[in-house]
Amino acid sequence: MAVFDTGPLENRITPRTSQLTIRLLNTGRQTAQVGIEAYEVTPAVGGFTSETIYVLNIVQLNPFGSPDSGFTLDNIYANLDVFGVRVITSGLGANDIAVTIVEKDSTGQIIGERLLEGELSQIQELLFAYVANNGQDTVTVINTGTNTILTTVPLPTGSLPVAVAITPNGSTAYIANGGNDTVTVINVATNTILTSIALPPASAPAGIAINPDGSRAYVTNGGNDTVTVIDLATNTILTTVSLPAGSGPNGIALTPNGLRAYVANGGNDSVTVVITATNTILTTISLTAGSGPRGIAITPDSSRAYVTDSSNDSVTVINTSTNLVLLTISLPVGSNPRGITITPDGSRAYVTDFGNDTVIMINTATDLILSKIPLPAGSNPDGIAITSDGSRAYVTGNGNSTAVVITTATDAVSAPLPVGLNPQGIAITPIQLY
Repeated sequence: MAVFDTGPLENRITPRTSQLTIRLLNTGRQTAQVGIEAYEVTPAVGGFTSETIYVLNIVQLNPFGSPDSGFTLDNIYANLDVFGVRVITSGLGANDIAVTIVEKDSTGQIIGERLLEGELSQIQELLFAYVANNGQDTVTVINTGTNTILTTVPLPTGSLPVAVAITPNGSTAYIANGGNDTVTVINVATNTILTSIALPPASAPAGIAINPDGSRAYVTNGGNDTVTVIDLATNTILTTVSLPAGSGPNGIALTPNGLRAYVANGGNDSVTVVITATNTILTTISLTAGSGPRGIAITPDSSRAYVTDSSNDSVTVINTSTNLVLLTISLPVGSNPRGITITPDGSRAYVTDFGNDTVIMINTATDLILSKIPLPAGSNPDGIAITSDGSRAYVTGNGNSTAVVITTATDAVSAPLPVGLNPQGIAITPIQLY
């Protein structure tokens, strides 16, 4: 990730900037997500008092030479005393984005041009990891730029948070609370609770995922065998998808195009496929009896789903085109695999080995185990999330109430970072805009 900022630009001079053009170009071979902010700064004696964002735009830039590798935002209002521009890039191509800002006067004549590049334009990474502390009714917020605790958000007593999902623009975190049948909505900018969405009694939510356009959240309810669909524009329940009795839904993942949701059912050893356009069940995929599916992740190309089988120490691989089981990957005895995540380039899957205090890395091209990354004894790793550039994986230690960071290039593990009691789910902001 890279963040570029002009800083406050003084505009009380002649000629005065009246409008801006912002040009972006992906100069690399990987896709990137880019957020554009124009902001007004309120001057004060001896400094500045506040910053107000008045333009906010998110675009995806394809690799250089392909369609949509560039983007121009034109005629941006800038007739302000003090203003600034911030560009946040994310994804595998985050460091390959060229940013040019053109300043124009009231007649449209160019009066200045700025190229945002180099260390002087960069500011500290603005990504955060949100950890659901099941044993403490809190959410710990980690600054991934410094790997320090930013804050802790208290939830109502008895919430028992289990899973976290964050909107694609990074503005809002949704926490599934298994203890009080709610979903807590957190404003990422202020880390305060916006609202609480009540689910039906005895829902016992276990997993949560948000679709790619940020319009809906899907919550698995292990207590009543349903999936609740939430409208994120209003934070109200849109509909409920009923699963077969005894399904015991747990983990959930959506395909990158948002067309389908895959639900891991720990109660009846199956995976249910939901068509998100109609919120109806397409099919149910039977897994090995006694497998106890728990976590699920889908490759970036939507071709396969990887399911952790907590009861028989394996990972099941599903072909999403045919919705048939391709193969089963055997893990070490006693693994009790739980969380799973896949790198943004789709080359590796990381699985938390709860029983053996390791994280298992799988080569998705061969579906063979590449390595077993040891964690501190007693960690009982549970949740796992990976940064948008694939450089680091964050793992919650349910057994020792910590989080560790794995550098994916070297498999190096950071010193444990104390979080709340018995952490489970974790999610990382994909991009940070506020």
